[in-house]
Amino acid sequence: MELLVAMAIAMTLLAALSSVFSQSISAREKIDLEGQKIETARYSLDTLAEDIRLAGYYGTLAPSLSGSTLVNGATPTDWKYADPCSTASGNLPGWDSSTNPIQVPFAIFGYEAHGTGTLPAALTACLDNYKTGTDVFVIRRASTSTVTVGGTGYVAGEPYFQVSTCPDGAVDALPAQPPPFISKSTTTSTDYNLHSLGCTPTTPGANAPLRKLLTRIYYVSRCDDCTNNLDNDTSTTGDGVPTLKMLELGIPTSGGTTMAMNLRTIAPGVDNMHLEYGIDTDDNGSIDAWVISNEDPRQTGTTGTAVTGMRLDTASENRWEDVMAIKLFMVTRDSKKTNGYTDTKSFVLGTRSIAAAGDSFYRKLMSSTIKLVNLAGRREAP
Repeated sequence: MELLVAMAIAMTLLAALSSVFSQSISAREKIDLEGQKIETARYSLDTLAEDIRLAGYYGTLAPSLSGSTLVNGATPTDWKYADPCSTASGNLPGWDSSTNPIQVPFAIFGYEAHGTGTLPAALTACLDNYKTGTDVFVIRRASTSTVTVGGTGYVAGEPYFQVSTCPDGAVDALPAQPPPFISKSTTTSTDYNLHSLGCTPTTPGANAPLRKLLTRIYYVSRCDDCTNNLDNDTSTTGDGVPTLKMLELGIPTSGGTTMAMNLRTIAPGVDNMHLEYGIDTDDNGSIDAWVISNEDPRQTGTTGTAVTGMRLDTASENRWEDVMAIKLFMVTRDSKKTNGYTDTKSFVLGTRSIAAAGDSFYRKLMSSTIKLVNLAGRREAP
């Protein structure tokens, strides 16, 4: 009898300990998943913030912004729309140094695709498994590091940017607007023939260095691994993990010299992304209003590879070259479902609201405000 009582007490204690142990494991798993969501959001925001701050950086070329007073040698500029999915070689679309003012593509350009809005077919065609209803944006800038034409680090066929720093009247200078630049993809290194300081009307001096020209499209994909059904769910694409991805213009990572859009995963678990744009309407570098883009901003002007004066919304004064900062909202999701849980949480992303997903994944919202240093800095009044 005593043995039976002892066994009963022991079983009761074991049951209690098992319950505590199970709850401890469950709590620990929830903490880990919460940490993963926060880490994913922070990593994504930090990665995008670095590119956004550098948008419009073109080395020694300082293109002016719309309506700004030309100071410190800024070059008069006509900002253009250029197809972000274009893989054309030779002179890159949207760039032209032979005109006065010069033509330069928008440093940042975004598409708002929530609600009933749809992105242009040409854009979605180049986005691998784009997740409907999430924003897309394009960054253009030059690399912060340089390479020597034909030297170490130079890769034939990559899109490069070269700026002449020859003074007026020297070999490289155009009569009306020095310095000119070259923006192209070529396998002939001698096509990059601009020069650095030291030029004279008869002596060109040393070749100017090259900077890789970066065109990057950031978007949310429906899957990380979009080929294999890793979640064993035929209702989702691939592994079913929504993922922040980037397309970058360059020669294929698999080899060759023909231009292509190379796909890269930034962070699995990003479920939604929304951007709002801080506009400077009086040319002093400060934010006067926060606005969102149209679903297809090209609809406000003629479509093509070099559309001028593109508006980011219906207001005529809100142009893409007037964007000085960005509010970036990111919703991240657990990597796996939680049994017995239904997501009834809705989110407010600035002026946009997202309804509850109604599935078994926990989600988290984080945001960041990022200044476009290269654009705002050119307008700031002392």
